[in-house]
Amino acid sequence: MGRWSGTYHVPRDCPAPQELQRRVDHIVAARLASVCNSYLEGSLSVSDPSVWRIRNLTVNFSLDAGFADSHVIAREWGLRLASQISYVVDRGEESNSILRFPNRAAYLAQFLADLAAGRAWGKWYYEEFADLRVLSERQAVCTVFLRGDVSAVELLLQLASIGQLESVLHSINDRDARIIFDLCFESAPTALREEAQKWTGMVLELWSSCPLRAGSRQENFFRDALRLLVRTLSQSPAGRGDVQLKAVIHGLLELRRVLSEIHSPAAMDSLIENLAENDLPSAVELATRAGACDPAEALAFFAERMRGDAAWSLQAAAVILGEPHREQFLTSKTICEGESLLSSFGGVFLLGPSLAALQFDEMTRAAAGSSGSPEKNAAMLRHLTAMKCLGGSRFLETADDPALRLFSGFEGTSFRQAIEIMDFSPLNLAGARDALLQTLLSLGETRPPILYAELVSFPTDNLTFILRDLTHDEWFDVTPLSPSGTGISAVVQSSLQRISGVCKLNRPDLFLSDSLFSLMHDSPTRGDFSRGGRLLRIDDSTREQLGKLLGLNHSQLAFRLGSAQQHYPYFSLSGDWAGFLLDPFLDCTFTLLSRAALRHFSHRLFGFESSSPGHLYQNFLSGLAEVRCIDRRLEVRLPSSPLSLVLRIAGVQEQKYAPAWLKGVEVWLRPPQE
Repeated sequence: MGRWSGTYHVPRDCPAPQELQRRVDHIVAARLASVCNSYLEGSLSVSDPSVWRIRNLTVNFSLDAGFADSHVIAREWGLRLASQISYVVDRGEESNSILRFPNRAAYLAQFLADLAAGRAWGKWYYEEFADLRVLSERQAVCTVFLRGDVSAVELLLQLASIGQLESVLHSINDRDARIIFDLCFESAPTALREEAQKWTGMVLELWSSCPLRAGSRQENFFRDALRLLVRTLSQSPAGRGDVQLKAVIHGLLELRRVLSEIHSPAAMDSLIENLAENDLPSAVELATRAGACDPAEALAFFAERMRGDAAWSLQAAAVILGEPHREQFLTSKTICEGESLLSSFGGVFLLGPSLAALQFDEMTRAAAGSSGSPEKNAAMLRHLTAMKCLGGSRFLETADDPALRLFSGFEGTSFRQAIEIMDFSPLNLAGARDALLQTLLSLGETRPPILYAELVSFPTDNLTFILRDLTHDEWFDVTPLSPSGTGISAVVQSSLQRISGVCKLNRPDLFLSDSLFSLMHDSPTRGDFSRGGRLLRIDDSTREQLGKLLGLNHSQLAFRLGSAQQHYPYFSLSGDWAGFLLDPFLDCTFTLLSRAALRHFSHRLFGFESSSPGHLYQNFLSGLAEVRCIDRRLEVRLPSSPLSLVLRIAGVQEQKYAPAWLKGVEVWLRPPQE
């Protein structure tokens, strides 16, 4: 209670109003707060950590002006005040004058966020921090951490949860960040030494998935340490107070400092070789000559973590150095026997069995056709498919990723350069589409397809025709159109003829989206369809008919009908690749295959059959994986993805398969490290 303001109303003939005021003021000042507190302890749950801030509370009391027992008055008024406060809390309603924070950490985090934004001192609910107003913003932030009302770790995690960690880190300097970092391990227990390797892998994975800023690294050493700490503890709360985690974060950042001071690729290669051979003195001498300052401790840390694995160390260096050094280390060389590499896209190996079921090797070979270099072109098309499975928006990251190269068998110097000079004219994309369609129909159930055609737009000036089977939720055709949609009737007719031929069906009915129906209605060749099945517009009556045929309610049907527009952009590479435009028909052909692969993969995961491609990537395929070459096999340590438990339950984490396109090389999948 910050301030009590009382107004007393007494009869005009009250004999001694000043004396009455003095007695009542004494009750309020000496007893009311403690009595109210005792009542609140009984009415409010002690397990509730929430923090309430009430700007003002108006309560009316009455008493006999001739009272004799002030204790009775204090009890009555204290109960009345406590009841009013409890009423506010029980209702749980917030307003401009009543605020609730889930806990003390949330309250302090919001104060720090407002402090960093320069708006804290204008808010009434921060009155308890009035003593900090004489300090600078930076000093006030540090003081909140040092007071220890809540642990530094809890406060950092809370700031991250409300998206305000960065704003607070920008308000302090790196010396302040070091103090806060040390506070997070103030009462650290003794940790097992073997935990360090686990923390190294986890921190590198999180670092790779969200790179730290490259500029002013030394000025951000401990601020980056706090960033990495918060990311790690958000994923693994067991690391709170673990001194091994502290040592790993500090060691990796110190290693970043040393490696960033070495600007010669040749010196870097020699340095890695020396460390792999456990020749630390030579590595230290080499690093010093190359310009690194005091490299001994950082290189000793690196040597201990790499355990003689030069390939792993190159990948780790690529992660911690980031751009512009990344391409220097993520080379396209095939790894040698016994070596391993790290990749943020190694989860693609989970899709191998699904692609094999779709006759991936046969389809890409059919697409390569009679070109002058069919093997090379088939490998490029496999690589293109793998990239699209991981999302077209990640092209710049996946194009030359070493794990994708091992998966697809592509061995060129640069995928981007190779596809820019590729001759598309000999490719047999129509034959590849027919082969995929036959495979999809052979894998499907015996129920006849229900065909639905629509137009999707991505990017905004492009139109794409998609023909789908709503029965099995498969895509049968994806064809690029001109922005105006001219020639749509010919595209629809050709697509239907191909489907009818493969399905051995008479001309089936075709349901059309509203926009496509309107375009078809204006087409001069629309009459060509009169000899076959009907063109049915999606309206209220056909929606009801479709829902009954598919066994879907209104919302389920709406979701299925709208899914292509939502999912197509994930696969598309038809946009401008920083100056290079991929052939649209090639792009659409392998969108069909990539979508079918993710669809087949999702069917192996109970309950995720209707998941979007982005959801599948984020929860099952993303994360840092390790690929090791051992005796004609690739052992893939899968990433610790958010839903890796589902993969384990589905039995896909311990698979062994030999994809035809890798010519006898087996792939052994391994679960993520605990």
